[in-house]
Amino acid sequence: MHYSIHYLRNLPDIFADACLGGRNRSLYHYKQDGVWKSYTYQESYDIFEKLGFGLRALGLREHDKVAILSENRPEWCFIDWACAHFNMISVPIYQTSVPRQIEFILNHAECRVLIASNKEQALKVIPLKGSLKFLEYIIVMDEEAFDDAWIISLREVLEKGEEEQKGSSKSMQDFAAGIRDEDLWSIVYTSGTTGEPKGVMLSHFNIAANIQQTQAHEQIQHNKRWLSFLPLSHSFERAASIFTVWIGAEIYFAESIAKVVENMKEVKPNYMTTVPRLLDKIYSLVIEQVSQGPAAKEKIFHWAEKIGEEVVAKYLSRNRAPLGVASVKYGLAKRLVFNKISGVFGGNMIACISGGAPLSAKVGAFFTAAGIRVLEGFGLTEMSPITHANQNDFIKFGTVGRALPDMETRILEDGEILVRGPNRMLGYYKDPEGSAGAIDKDGWFHTGDIGYVDEDGFLKITDRKKDIIVTSGGKNVAPAAVERAITASKYIEQAVVIGDRRKYLVVLLVPMLETLQEWGRHQQPPLEFRSYADLKASPEIEKLIRDELARNQQDLARYEQIKYFYITPRPFTIEGGELTPSLKVKRKKIMEMYRDEIETMYKD
Repeated sequence: MHYSIHYLRNLPDIFADACLGGRNRSLYHYKQDGVWKSYTYQESYDIFEKLGFGLRALGLREHDKVAILSENRPEWCFIDWACAHFNMISVPIYQTSVPRQIEFILNHAECRVLIASNKEQALKVIPLKGSLKFLEYIIVMDEEAFDDAWIISLREVLEKGEEEQKGSSKSMQDFAAGIRDEDLWSIVYTSGTTGEPKGVMLSHFNIAANIQQTQAHEQIQHNKRWLSFLPLSHSFERAASIFTVWIGAEIYFAESIAKVVENMKEVKPNYMTTVPRLLDKIYSLVIEQVSQGPAAKEKIFHWAEKIGEEVVAKYLSRNRAPLGVASVKYGLAKRLVFNKISGVFGGNMIACISGGAPLSAKVGAFFTAAGIRVLEGFGLTEMSPITHANQNDFIKFGTVGRALPDMETRILEDGEILVRGPNRMLGYYKDPEGSAGAIDKDGWFHTGDIGYVDEDGFLKITDRKKDIIVTSGGKNVAPAAVERAITASKYIEQAVVIGDRRKYLVVLLVPMLETLQEWGRHQQPPLEFRSYADLKASPEIEKLIRDELARNQQDLARYEQIKYFYITPRPFTIEGGELTPSLKVKRKKIMEMYRDEIETMYKD
């Protein structure tokens, strides 16, 4: 097939190309005992070379599977690169996975080795030993004491690798040279909202092509600082980590999601990948602080926000500098408001690449006005993962941008989005029926998402095909659009709209605890909310939420508006089973959990 890009064909070629910019540059940064430490490109190369030989010393060979169960840290990447260079197949597992999920993946993928970050993660797997059909070793990154001979430390593997390398007749480059385009690079298990996860088979060419497609489309600046906080086990962050290596970046691993804002101020990153939830949270906190401050400052803030929206729409979305009166007003708005917002991100942020969920156009425009360009994109694990993205020179908030080079997009009559390109998966592991259902005879991948392409070639996602609600009156409702309107409120964190084959819509709501606690402190008399249960029991909160729903649904059609709501006594979480590891809502599970409460709302 003819492509517009002359592609590097595999991951070893990607890393070798990155090293042409200098092997002694810093690559991975991590914080230990309060101090940032780092590895250069050359040091990273030397470590994953020893790791690869160490795995061979344990008996692993080409095409064997190696699972990774760890939080973000340099060792995660070292293992990934080692597998890629020695033609082994990496299998990432979310660190939040419970033993049953881990057991399924290890057995289904036939993993011979699991590499865990620490004792806590290893202890999820050790009791499963009798039911793990293929697992031979657990390798633990941290130095932990275990009595079992099948559990060894990463340090021991590196030592074995050094000895193996000395006695080997082949170099790492020899193993890498044998990699073919279609060789399996990784099996990535999608965190399905129903049933067991599917193993997405991605080839070396799939991921290498997507890295290069993305840069041809985005033209991200080279040799900049990136902050990594989304889990590397997710295809979006993992692809981003490989992408940033290729363009010569320095990658700083955040200590945790809770410390992202603190780490941004320390690292002063230029770029980061993110999800809308983080941006929403920062925006909500800003709005809350403003609303609790002096009236004069609140008035200035809302004036600046309005100026920002106008300047973004007319100039900044096209990466043009404001002119005339707009330039003067925007300059003042920056000095009074937006420079402070930029400081939250460290002061040097160029752009955030947002994905994984729909981004509020208002929030995207707000941060872009603050000098932090928000580039929203779209992708799926099955597409390695990126297919569309907004570009620096043309941002359309509310869309996921144009197709990457060599990506084709097709919209079926029912609105389903189909895509194909060099980054499309090989298929689902051990699931030919599922593969045939997802990829048609012409090579199109059926995304299951509903949307359209506008006059400028920008893709707009409206909903998931399987989530479309058809009311008993025959009206089609996209729940995601209604949920976005509802969660535009700074007081509402999560919402699940229900109404299929019903007379009207209802919603399950998770309130924003911290924001409402602050709101309560400023009431007369003050109200104290220590938990979600307190919020649920409060008549004042019920009235506040009712007013918020009325205000935020004004632009929705009558049949799209919520008639009743239920405030849940706790948030939707991964641990509680309501969210997938990639934070997607398990609608069916939530509806089962709150069946009685839902039926109560339909007693009219």
